[in-house]
Amino acid sequence: MPKPQPRVETVQVKVKQQVSKRALMVNLLTDSDYAPFTDRDWLGQGMVTELVNAALENTPNPVSYSITWEDDWSKHLFPKLDGKEFDMGFPWLRPNCEEDRSNERCANFHFSDPLVELLILVFTRTDAPFVFDQDADIHGKTLCRPAGYFTHDLDRADRQWISKGLITLVQAESPDACFELLMHGKVDGVTLNEFLGWTKVKDLGLKGAVEPLKRPLSIEGLHVIISKKHWRGTTHLYRFNAGLQELKKSKRYDEIVSKHLGVFWSNIE
Repeated sequence: MPKPQPRVETVQVKVKQQVSKRALMVNLLTDSDYAPFTDRDWLGQGMVTELVNAALENTPNPVSYSITWEDDWSKHLFPKLDGKEFDMGFPWLRPNCEEDRSNERCANFHFSDPLVELLILVFTRTDAPFVFDQDADIHGKTLCRPAGYFTHDLDRADRQWISKGLITLVQAESPDACFELLMHGKVDGVTLNEFLGWTKVKDLGLKGAVEPLKRPLSIEGLHVIISKKHWRGTTHLYRFNAGLQELKKSKRYDEIVSKHLGVFWSNIE
């Protein structure tokens, strides 16, 4: 049976303000199945999608733009955004570029100001929680984070948990696999963003058996990303950040975020 082709969908958008006929169309790239942030089937196609739309409407001299949904995340950075097939992509985590400038994202892309910030939590079994009031409390623990997920928060300069062997990191093939290891007592905690973590707890029927520790492991932002090779990259970055800044000054930003959080938590309950 032939392998199904990735679904690609482009949505043309006209901003509310009058746009010059000579204004440049901006092409953005995203993907689905990342609720509540970006998802075709989610309210408003996701929280971040709504925020991106609203920020672009608030940019100085707003332009028309399109959003393309490409169902293969692995192609987004390289070759599509790096090759300037698209002007911007979202939503992407920013590595610790101050400590790891050689990271391929840091070396090749500009990052916007954060659209939203995520709490990265440690999910533990309710019958085997542990204290995490300070970093030293996690020394000696075994944590699971899925393969391919970022680890910079575990090994930043003020922690070096991995490089100094202060924790054991297990990189299972998926979030589901991490929770399976947790329930079999093979790891002490699963580290995921709060939305993905709670979604998995619900989907796997683990409510009551698994809960996150109260203290976040880290706080990570979701950003718009632009290739440093793009001839208008810094212009796009300035334009988008200016629009996002204006959006955050208004009530609309909080209204969008609150609306999506309300839907998410009602679904979890």
